[in-house]
Amino acid sequence: MILSNFSPSLFLLPLLLALSSPASALQILDAKDGETVLGKISQKEVTRISVERGRIRKVTGNAGEFVLEKDEEKGQIFVRPVSPESTKPINLFITSERSTIGLVLQPVDTPSDTLVIREGRDPLTSTSRMEKSGRHVRTIKNLLLAMAGDALPDDMEVREPTQELALWPGVRLSLQRVWLGTGIVGEKYQLANIGTIELNLAEGDLYKPGVMAVSVEQGRLRPGESTNLFVIRERRAHD
Repeated sequence: MILSNFSPSLFLLPLLLALSSPASALQILDAKDGETVLGKISQKEVTRISVERGRIRKVTGNAGEFVLEKDEEKGQIFVRPVSPESTKPINLFITSERSTIGLVLQPVDTPSDTLVIREGRDPLTSTSRMEKSGRHVRTIKNLLLAMAGDALPDDMEVREPTQELALWPGVRLSLQRVWLGTGIVGEKYQLANIGTIELNLAEGDLYKPGVMAVSVEQGRLRPGESTNLFVIRERRAHD
């Protein structure tokens, strides 16, 4: 762990990771009020559509192109194309408590799926609760625990870029999720040994200016094995 005077409880991170539930496979669409985004729906089965931390209040579209079922209690909807053979995109407008977002839904030959709309916000307008939680060390601890549990704080922007980065020969590093606060950024990577020899990871090797903490779930990887890597750093202007 690369952090001065850090709480010993963070060394429980591997245990927390082992106990946490795996994330569901979802289509997550990031959109702001007035934007239109593209998603995929099943041609023959229903697709569940919901708004992250919100409720769908109204659906507007051509009713002759799709079958709509509403779950008023949970504020979500279920959509299925009228024709199971149709590949024509379906255009909808989804209205929540905060925004109205356009959806272009492309029918594809897949099983039922879930589509979650994540409404955008300006990450610089306010400081997250984690950053207000007190001392610097406590802020980092809270964020690292949230990252380990794949939590989605409602006052931080969370992105899923799915981006592969170059690190060392024989190593594949994939950026999977980013937590953005006003002055702090948390990044979750998957680090894989794609070489032919055992890889020993030292957290100190991953330190660079601006990095506040690094945690590797598994420090020794045999060929073909992978592990989660968590990095907390200062937020830069272009983040």
